[in-house]
Order: sequence, then C-alpha cells, then structure tokens
Amino acid sequence: MKLSQLFLALIVVTACAAAPPEKPWSVTVSTSGGFTGKGIGAWTITSDGNVLVRKMNREECSFKLTNDELDHLTSVLANAKPERWRESYVPENTCCDRIEYSLQYDEAGHVEATRWLDAPPPMPKDLAALADAVVGGEKSIRAMSAERCK
Repeated sequence: MKLSQLFLALIVVTACAAAPPEKPWSVTVSTSGGFTGKGIGAWTITSDGNVLVRKMNREECSFKLTNDELDHLTSVLANAKPERWRESYVPENTCCDRIEYSLQYDEAGHVEATRWLDAPPPMPKDLAALADAVVGGEKSIRAMSAERCK
C-alpha cells in the first residue's frame, strides 16, 4: 500500500470517529409506574463522573464512576444522535404495571428528552445503547448503584 493511500485511509477513519459529547453534559433517567406507581428510582450522571441515585424510598446516594466506566458512557454518548429521537416511545396501550423511563440528556445546555416503557417497541440503536448503559443489565449504572449504595 502506498503511503498516500494509508494516509487517506487514516483520514477517513478519523473523520468517521464519533466526537465526544461537549462538556458539561448530564444524563438523567427517572422512572415511574410499576406495582407501586413509584418506579424503581432515578439516576443522574454528569460529565465529571459523579452519579446521584434517588431510590424508590426517596433516599439518595452518590458515587463516582471509575475512569473506565466514564469512558464507556462517554463513548455511548459520542455515538448518540438525540436530535433524532422521538419525544416518546411509549405505546398507546401502557397496560399492566409497566415501568416508564424518562431520559433527559443535557449536552452543554442543549437538552433532549424522551420516554419509553420496559420492553419498549423498537427504539433507535443509539438510544437503546444509552438506556442499557444507564438502566440495563448487569453492567449498567443502575446495577452498579445497587452495589455501591448499600
């Protein structure tokens, strides 16, 4: 491969890399509904790695993400396209004690918000990735908070 071709390939890869979100940023996911109507809590994460957790019983806890955890969330946000998200992914029929999630993403003063239910209809992949990072499975911030906020 010629040096010029290699240089061109590097330029293309660099141009396609997602830019990190502009600071300061914050992500808040709050919940409501479920059997109690109170949801399962709320989580706010800021660009400095601080996490504020509000539990169902209204107790609060805070902790700091590790550098790796913050880098992962920053990478998820870098690939997010919140301007393309719909205001709501909540279906017309919200039957049966489901949890409703409300997300607010503030990137340097520009705020986007959306909502969905547990087991939502298809959402954009970038929003699903962010939802998973904050309130998803075993490696989510919600799961971390269960361990760190005892």
